[in-house]
Amino acid sequence: MAKLKSLFAARDMTEGTPWKRIVEFSIPLLIGNIAQQFYNTADSIIVGRYIGDNALAAVGSAGPVLNLFLVLFVGIAVGAGIMVAQYFGAKDREQLSKTIGTCITLTLVATGIIMLIGPLVSRPLLNLLNTPETIIDWCASYLNIFFLGSIGFLFFNILSGVLRGLGDSVSALVFLLIATLLNVVLDILFVAGFEMGVPGVALATVIAQAVSAIFCFFRLLKMKEHFDLDWSMLKLNKKHSLSVIKLGLPSGLTQAIFSLAMIVVQSLTNSFGEMVIACNAI
Repeated sequence: MAKLKSLFAARDMTEGTPWKRIVEFSIPLLIGNIAQQFYNTADSIIVGRYIGDNALAAVGSAGPVLNLFLVLFVGIAVGAGIMVAQYFGAKDREQLSKTIGTCITLTLVATGIIMLIGPLVSRPLLNLLNTPETIIDWCASYLNIFFLGSIGFLFFNILSGVLRGLGDSVSALVFLLIATLLNVVLDILFVAGFEMGVPGVALATVIAQAVSAIFCFFRLLKMKEHFDLDWSMLKLNKKHSLSVIKLGLPSGLTQAIFSLAMIVVQSLTNSFGEMVIACNAI
């Protein structure tokens, strides 16, 4: 029991045999990356099976647009993990607390921006990418639900980054696996049961991501022996905000450039019609 409990605890990565610490930390990350990809895979499988080829094409066509908006923030989450790890390793409780509080506040700001801008630009961007008229309504609905419910995705990424910075990569993995299974169940319920179509798939994913974010938040609340999390620490700190962005921006920009390339590919794919889009999604 003690051994199992230690897996779900903050861990100083400077203690113990280096290669063992690296393996223990990285295996959950690798499994988590696979599970993260399963979100869109499950969406595609279920809409293709229960709705049809056009629904599969709609989900596939919306994917690159969604990634373009969100991957930059995933990179910022990497920066948050680095800063948390630095202050946790230095045993600087005050700076660690301010960093975590700043990350939470930054996430709230980013969520507000995406919720505001995303729905406004989604349809014009889909038109720009030559999205066929037969699927553009589904694409727009899928994207708008994601943007309006982006709080779960953004908070899961930032809070799981904080957990990993504290040396706990297992908790983030467990919460992600729970959310992945919940996503599949809700996909089937909303699409096959309630016949909500493509919007039902987006809603299922948004709910599952919100659940994983809530789990991460409550896990952090149980780690108060390492940092303080109160209203004073949630104040946006300029120094820590700039440091998190500076550390995470290179990773985020790298992924954003790749996403831009996929946007160009998607535009070309869209010009061939729904069947080619569906094949490309598969």
